Amino acid sequence: MALAGDSILVTPGSGATVATETVNSKEHQVVMIAGRDGHIAGSRPVYFFRIAEQVHVAAASTVHWDLFNADATLNVRVLSIQQLPGIVTAVTGVATNWTLQRTTSVGTGGSTVTAWLPDTDTPQTALDADITCRSKPTGGASASTQLLGYTVHSEETNAAAQMLHMMMLGGVADLVPKPLRPPYSEQGILLGQNQGLSCTQTTNSSAGNTGWLIAFTVE
Repeated sequence: MALAGDSILVTPGSGATVATETVNSKEHQVVMIAGRDGHIAGSRPVYFFRIAEQVHVAAASTVHWDLFNADATLNVRVLSIQQLPGIVTAVTGVATNWTLQRTTSVGTGGSTVTAWLPDTDTPQTALDADITCRSKPTGGASASTQLLGYTVHSEETNAAAQMLHMMMLGGVADLVPKPLRPPYSEQGILLGQNQGLSCTQTTNSSAGNTGWLIAFTVE
């Protein structure tokens, strides 16, 4: 589908001012890639939900976090989800299975996670109240489509074994697939109104600790 945008008429010898940059004594035109809604690709501020390390749970199908967008006019684009197993105690771990899935209802109970706004020089706009994240919700977060099933070992006595599993997930355990070539800015998992994500531990084991770092934009 063609993208709508503004157009200008350029007449040889006159017209609109064009941005350039000097390289090797020659002027080169500056080109910026526009996003789908007219923003410059990559120009939206990035927000983070930092979910602190939490102990695994000896109960099958435990939701460790949910992120939900209830806003009628805003979309959330999840750029990356880094799963960060901890190495904090002498724990003999097990292979722990996880699922990343879309949800159709907001999580309830558990602990509210406050968004981290990293831009301190030009303070970011506070995150819309209809975009929420909860750690270990006790209700809601109704699952719909499973996006990914994967395994991470919860070993904490052998860091090398744990890091091998992390490398198998892409080096930093990023759960959001990336395209094979740029541009990357319009990729990710898009959440419209009343759509969300959750991460569920499906293995019944209390061995190990895990945290997450979720990066996203709002458009």
